[in-house]
Amino acid sequence: MRPLIRKKIPLSLEIAPLIDIVFLLLVFFLLTSIGSQNITQLDLPESSAAKQEQESLSICITKEGKVFVNERRVEMESLLPFLRSILEERKNKTVNIKADANTPFRIPVRVMDICRKAGATMVSIATQEEKRR
Repeated sequence: MRPLIRKKIPLSLEIAPLIDIVFLLLVFFLLTSIGSQNITQLDLPESSAAKQEQESLSICITKEGKVFVNERRVEMESLLPFLRSILEERKNKTVNIKADANTPFRIPVRVMDICRKAGATMVSIATQEEKRR
Protein backbone atom coordinates (compact mmCIF):
# COMPACT_ATOMS: atom_id res chain seq x y z
CA MET A 1 0.00 0.00 0.00
CA ARG A 2 1.15 3.42 -0.85
CA PRO A 3 0.83 6.15 1.69
CA LEU A 4 -1.54 8.91 0.74
CA ILE A 5 0.22 12.09 -0.16
CA ARG A 6 -1.74 15.19 0.46
CA LYS A 7 -0.91 18.35 -1.26
CA LYS A 8 -0.36 21.25 1.09
CA ILE A 9 -2.75 24.05 0.43
CA PRO A 10 -1.23 27.41 1.26
CA LEU A 11 -3.16 29.12 4.06
CA SER A 12 -3.67 32.81 3.94
CA LEU A 13 -5.37 35.00 6.46
CA GLU A 14 -7.11 38.06 5.18
CA ILE A 15 -6.61 40.85 7.71
CA ALA A 16 -8.72 43.54 6.04
CA PRO A 17 -12.09 41.98 7.04
CA LEU A 18 -10.82 41.47 10.60
CA ILE A 19 -9.83 45.12 10.82
CA ASP A 20 -13.30 46.08 9.58
CA ILE A 21 -14.96 43.97 12.26
CA VAL A 22 -12.76 45.35 15.04
CA PHE A 23 -13.46 48.89 13.87
CA LEU A 24 -17.21 48.27 13.84
CA LEU A 25 -17.05 46.78 17.34
CA LEU A 26 -15.08 49.79 18.55
CA VAL A 27 -17.64 52.20 17.11
CA PHE A 28 -20.47 50.18 18.61
CA PHE A 29 -18.97 50.20 22.11
CA LEU A 30 -18.14 53.89 21.95
CA LEU A 31 -21.66 54.82 20.93
CA THR A 32 -23.32 52.60 23.51
CA SER A 33 -21.08 53.84 26.32
CA ILE A 34 -21.88 57.46 25.48
CA GLY A 35 -25.58 56.68 25.40
CA SER A 36 -25.54 54.85 28.72
CA GLN A 37 -24.55 57.89 30.75
CA ASN A 38 -27.06 58.94 33.35
CA ILE A 39 -29.22 61.47 31.53
CA THR A 40 -32.18 61.19 33.88
CA GLN A 41 -33.34 64.57 35.09
CA LEU A 42 -34.52 64.47 38.68
CA ASP A 43 -36.61 66.99 40.54
CA LEU A 44 -35.37 66.45 44.07
CA PRO A 45 -37.48 67.46 47.05
CA GLU A 46 -36.46 70.56 48.93
CA SER A 47 -34.78 70.26 52.30
CA SER A 48 -33.83 72.85 54.86
CA ALA A 49 -30.65 70.87 55.60
CA ALA A 50 -29.55 71.16 51.98
CA LYS A 51 -30.17 74.90 52.03
CA GLN A 52 -28.08 75.30 55.16
CA GLU A 53 -25.23 73.44 53.52
CA GLN A 54 -25.41 75.76 50.52
CA GLU A 55 -25.63 78.86 52.69
CA SER A 56 -22.61 78.02 54.83
CA LEU A 57 -19.48 79.96 54.03
CA SER A 58 -16.52 77.96 52.73
CA ILE A 59 -12.93 78.99 53.45
CA CYS A 60 -10.11 77.07 51.77
CA ILE A 61 -6.49 77.34 52.87
CA THR A 62 -3.69 76.10 50.62
CA LYS A 63 -0.43 74.64 51.88
CA GLU A 64 1.23 77.96 50.98
CA GLY A 65 -1.17 79.75 53.34
CA LYS A 66 -3.35 81.39 50.67
CA VAL A 67 -6.93 81.92 51.82
CA PHE A 68 -9.97 81.58 49.52
CA VAL A 69 -13.47 82.52 50.66
CA ASN A 70 -16.05 80.84 48.41
CA GLU A 71 -13.29 80.43 45.78
CA ARG A 72 -12.33 84.12 45.96
CA ARG A 73 -8.76 84.94 47.02
CA VAL A 74 -8.60 87.09 50.17
CA GLU A 75 -5.46 88.36 51.90
CA MET A 76 -5.13 87.45 55.58
CA GLU A 77 -5.03 91.14 56.57
CA SER A 78 -8.38 91.89 54.90
CA LEU A 79 -10.08 88.65 55.96
CA LEU A 80 -11.77 90.05 59.10
CA PRO A 81 -13.59 92.97 57.42
CA PHE A 82 -14.42 90.79 54.41
CA LEU A 83 -15.97 88.07 56.59
CA ARG A 84 -17.84 90.64 58.69
CA SER A 85 -19.47 92.12 55.60
CA ILE A 86 -20.50 88.68 54.32
CA LEU A 87 -21.72 87.29 57.65
CA GLU A 88 -23.79 90.39 58.45
CA GLU A 89 -25.94 89.70 55.39
CA ARG A 90 -26.48 85.99 56.14
CA LYS A 91 -28.91 84.22 58.41
CA ASN A 92 -26.70 81.16 58.59
CA LYS A 93 -23.40 82.23 60.08
CA THR A 94 -21.75 78.82 59.70
CA VAL A 95 -18.21 78.70 58.32
CA ASN A 96 -16.53 75.56 56.96
CA ILE A 97 -12.73 75.64 56.85
CA LYS A 98 -10.92 73.31 54.46
CA ALA A 99 -7.17 73.36 54.96
CA ASP A 100 -4.51 71.39 53.11
CA ALA A 101 -2.93 68.66 55.24
CA ASN A 102 0.48 70.32 54.79
CA THR A 103 -0.68 73.77 55.93
CA PRO A 104 1.11 75.00 59.05
CA PHE A 105 -1.30 74.53 61.97
CA ARG A 106 -1.13 78.17 63.04
CA ILE A 107 -2.84 79.40 59.85
CA PRO A 108 -6.17 77.51 60.27
CA VAL A 109 -6.20 78.44 63.96
CA ARG A 110 -5.72 82.10 63.03
CA VAL A 111 -8.52 81.85 60.46
CA MET A 112 -10.79 80.27 63.11
CA ASP A 113 -10.10 83.18 65.45
CA ILE A 114 -10.87 85.67 62.68
CA CYS A 115 -14.13 83.84 61.92
CA ARG A 116 -15.23 84.08 65.55
CA LYS A 117 -14.35 87.80 65.66
CA ALA A 118 -16.29 88.34 62.42
CA GLY A 119 -19.45 86.90 63.99
CA ALA A 120 -19.51 83.27 62.89
CA THR A 121 -21.75 81.22 65.18
CA MET A 122 -20.28 77.88 64.15
CA VAL A 123 -16.87 77.10 62.70
CA SER A 124 -16.08 73.61 61.45
CA ILE A 125 -12.94 72.11 59.97
CA ALA A 126 -13.34 69.64 57.11
CA THR A 127 -11.39 66.41 57.47
CA GLN A 128 -10.92 63.30 55.43
CA GLU A 129 -11.51 59.77 56.66
CA GLU A 130 -8.25 58.02 57.47
CA LYS A 131 -7.26 55.48 54.83
CA ARG A 132 -6.84 51.93 56.07
CA ARG A 133 -3.75 50.04 55.07
